[in-house]
Amino acid sequence: MTNKKIEEYRQRLVEIKKLPDSGDRNKAFIKLAADVGASGCPKDMPTTGERDAEHIRSIHQALQTATMIDMCKTVSRKRHSMKIKKYWVLVAISGICGGLLWMFKIHLGELNAPEQGFTTEAGRGYVGSKKCLKCHLHNYKGWKSTLHSKMEQPVILKGPDKTVKGDFSSDDSVLTFKLKDVDIVVGSRFKQRYAKKIGDDYYMLGAQWNVETKEWVRYQPKNDWWAAESIYPKEWDKRPTSKLCEGCHTTGFDIKTKKPVERNITCESCHGPGSVHVESEQKRDIINPRQLSHERGNMVCFQCHMSGRPPKGEFETYAWPVGYKPGEDLREYWVYAEPTGENAYEMWADGYAHKNRVQGNTFIQSKMYHEGLSCFTCHDPHGSRHTAFTIKSGKNNSLCLTCHGENSPHAVFKVSLSEHTHHEDDSSGSKCIECHMPKTGKNAEKWDARDHSFKFISPQSTLRFGTPNGCNNCHTDKSAEWAFEEVTKWKFE
Repeated sequence: MTNKKIEEYRQRLVEIKKLPDSGDRNKAFIKLAADVGASGCPKDMPTTGERDAEHIRSIHQALQTATMIDMCKTVSRKRHSMKIKKYWVLVAISGICGGLLWMFKIHLGELNAPEQGFTTEAGRGYVGSKKCLKCHLHNYKGWKSTLHSKMEQPVILKGPDKTVKGDFSSDDSVLTFKLKDVDIVVGSRFKQRYAKKIGDDYYMLGAQWNVETKEWVRYQPKNDWWAAESIYPKEWDKRPTSKLCEGCHTTGFDIKTKKPVERNITCESCHGPGSVHVESEQKRDIINPRQLSHERGNMVCFQCHMSGRPPKGEFETYAWPVGYKPGEDLREYWVYAEPTGENAYEMWADGYAHKNRVQGNTFIQSKMYHEGLSCFTCHDPHGSRHTAFTIKSGKNNSLCLTCHGENSPHAVFKVSLSEHTHHEDDSSGSKCIECHMPKTGKNAEKWDARDHSFKFISPQSTLRFGTPNGCNNCHTDKSAEWAFEEVTKWKFE
């Protein structure tokens, strides 16, 4: 099966999912399953949703098999076919079809998942991060030191485990609620927000604490697409976190029960459900983002660090990619926000970051991305002692100069860094990130979020669009006109 044919079948699958009539959908699934050589769906599936989901899993399995065959020239089609038959013989003998199908898909590098438009039990296959501790103590301890493990926390006001950042003794008029109203605290580095449980859902209260400035500010989003289009009313208690937050703040969130398998960004957020791996202890039975293709590996991070919205359909009012699992094609669940040529909420007119959580949107524009670098080339999600858990310090250039230092593969200077930066070696003007990752976006304050396009943002961008530039971020007493005139004088050998 050629790549072209595989993509044609994938497109047919997307179109079938959109069919409103369940009978028409079932007939189309059966036809596609026959065309791709899928095993089909058992006839005793109790509900339409489960039947549809089984069809999709079976078809995806066949397409993934075909893709692996095409990529791996040394493995014959006959051998892969025998593997498939072998697994289905085991299914028939053991009577545990679902578990073995899950194992087989992971063996092929694709985790089973609730498909777009159909919901299965979200907790299927998850085991929780503590199960990883037994064999992966070092990684577990490192991860526990990261803010990923502390995204959502219980309310603890005092002591060594204190989680509350905000000053609830303040008489600031912005603070319209008491600490007793708070059930969960969210975030801690740039800002902290506070959620109250009402019924079976949580809702963000109307004020956030900005950590750097130590002040309360109003929290009432109006520029996010779901707010700008009035999909949710402006009142805080009409904006449920189950639809707007939890898919990225927790692991294995179930949209039916409105409960996660585990709070925070945990092991299985990035490695996928781990039950088969725990049982077999085999590397092949878990997703390792480093072993995925460049695009799919980055998508593991992009699921939460790529601004966008869902495609039209059942989940179009959710602000996170419902159903996505590591190893899958994120684009089936999420439409990436792109530069529009005008200043927008996500990006400036020239494509640079205008807010936080657009790391992916700007990174995919970069030469770095197209040369094959991944998020985890520079960041270690298992933790490090550096800001944003980079593998080396970005503040003293050691991270960037690994590849761009003297005598390195992509050196930018011969003798002295000042040849490239036109600043003294030990000055802030010679810090790579200040020019190639300047703070252009807003997280809590203007401007505290770094751009990830790795381009030198010229003062000309400021003059044209208002985009912050690295020069004036340091030379705050100078104008963009002055900065532009200075950089045009620079000469490079």
